[in-house]
Amino acid sequence: MGLFSILLLAAFFSDSPNSCNTKPADAVTVKDGEPLLVIGITIDQMRSDFIARFDDHFTDGGFKRVVNGGFSCLDHHYGYSPTFTGPGHASIFTGTTPAIHGITANDWYDREHGTTVYCVSDSDARGVGVDGIDGVNGSPLVFQAAGQMSPKHLLSNTIGDEMKLAVLGKDAPKVVGISMKDRGAILPAGHSSDGAYWFYGKEKGHFISSTHYFRVLPQWVIDFNNGGHSKRLCDEGWEKVLPESAYSDCLPDNNPYEGAFNGDIRPTFPYDLNALMAANGGYDVLKATPAGNTIIVDFALAAIEGEDLGKSGACDLLAMSFSATDYVGHRNGPHAQETLDMYVRLDRDLERFFNELDDRIGEGNWTVFITSDHGAAAVPSHAASLGMPSGYWSPGNLQDRLEVEMDIRFGPRDWVQNISNASVFLNPKALRAAPSTPTTIQRFASSLCVEEEGVMMAIAEVDLAARAAIDPLVERLYHGHKQGASGDVLLVLNPGWMRYGRTGTTHGSPYVYDTHVPCLFYGSGITPGFTYEQTFTRDIAPTISALLNIQYPNGCTGSPIHQALK
Repeated sequence: MGLFSILLLAAFFSDSPNSCNTKPADAVTVKDGEPLLVIGITIDQMRSDFIARFDDHFTDGGFKRVVNGGFSCLDHHYGYSPTFTGPGHASIFTGTTPAIHGITANDWYDREHGTTVYCVSDSDARGVGVDGIDGVNGSPLVFQAAGQMSPKHLLSNTIGDEMKLAVLGKDAPKVVGISMKDRGAILPAGHSSDGAYWFYGKEKGHFISSTHYFRVLPQWVIDFNNGGHSKRLCDEGWEKVLPESAYSDCLPDNNPYEGAFNGDIRPTFPYDLNALMAANGGYDVLKATPAGNTIIVDFALAAIEGEDLGKSGACDLLAMSFSATDYVGHRNGPHAQETLDMYVRLDRDLERFFNELDDRIGEGNWTVFITSDHGAAAVPSHAASLGMPSGYWSPGNLQDRLEVEMDIRFGPRDWVQNISNASVFLNPKALRAAPSTPTTIQRFASSLCVEEEGVMMAIAEVDLAARAAIDPLVERLYHGHKQGASGDVLLVLNPGWMRYGRTGTTHGSPYVYDTHVPCLFYGSGITPGFTYEQTFTRDIAPTISALLNIQYPNGCTGSPIHQALK
């Protein structure tokens, strides 16, 4: 059955009660209509069209279960740019945009110190579990970048933080974040969570954390890390899960638009993961395979048991981010056979996970939402081969050209500090010493940038608010811009253009292929149906807050998607 048939059936039966409402004997009771556990699932780089494209290959118990029995927002967008992983995860769980929550990119240029800041870096934190050292029995904590992480750069709180504030004392809810990526676990979990865990590959293949949460890994995490999961998954390798004919709508298995693993000659099935480990960071090789999703589900189930999620006396929150989908997109692109295979296997992992939730929490006692942190463009070289406008942009000599032209116009100085995240950062000292105003200088720099091939518009920061009021595309830049942390001139490339290599794809633009993502709700308190009304990522957090009858996150600028709630 196709996606739209499923959606029509969901709309037709929208007044029907849940088919089953069983409840484990040892489960606690929360307020009527509220779930015992909310699961927030972020699927990294999942485009809006993937469910419809791949649904013929999905099981009835994974994505189709959520679409058929839940509520779908079919015109769901990020209302800001740049569309990256860090800002996406932060926006989902804070209910606001980078202009307010402060996570403007995965990393950004710090003009005061002349350095790059990673979105979850924290030099005061220490790794817990890195290189197998967990702090048990007084073992020293490792000083290593992999564990020096926390949500310190996140300026607003999250759904989980508000859940913590709503119920204090012995019945306080538990909040846990899990991902292959540190930022995919830390930002959704918020400031007051009981733990955020991310994957550390190398020679260990373990989940780690930081001293922001605790100084010793919980015993259930130690047990999981000692369970040999990474080795087992590497031993299994990666073969096609479907018959060869099922991949006929994809590009050929070896095509010029996809990249290969390090040390691999061709990007073709089957993949011997053990053979690829040496050239791909040891167990980090799992991150770019379906096994990277499987181990997230395995770890999430261990967390439910180890933390007694769904049994705390108040509704708990489990934030899960599937990162492997992003890695395969960057390497192979959205039309590769690897991408189809990745999502089919993820669908089966979700079916397994949902069935376990039914058994452990009780069908009808949990709620899940599924979304993505951003979309992705078609591979430009592939699009160009079909006659579509697309291309690759590189700053090339832009900085040198800006320096020369601005020296001529305003006098010799070091004018440009940095070009990153589609922004030009001008030197504050040069601006202060210049004979002209910063407004004049910014506008002159933008006039030079827009002459670059592939650059559709270049907007001076001083003009951003006025331009945003009349141009929806620029409005997205406005909501993604934080004064002092973003650039002086913002660049927008032509549609289909990107700053990237010639294979695989990326994201970050204000265009719909990057902003349009799935948004699905399912479970306790959710009305089956769908809407074509435009909704935004900032609306997810207030929707869950309304479901739980708690305060919205403190920086929230979204509104509940009321059609989804009973």
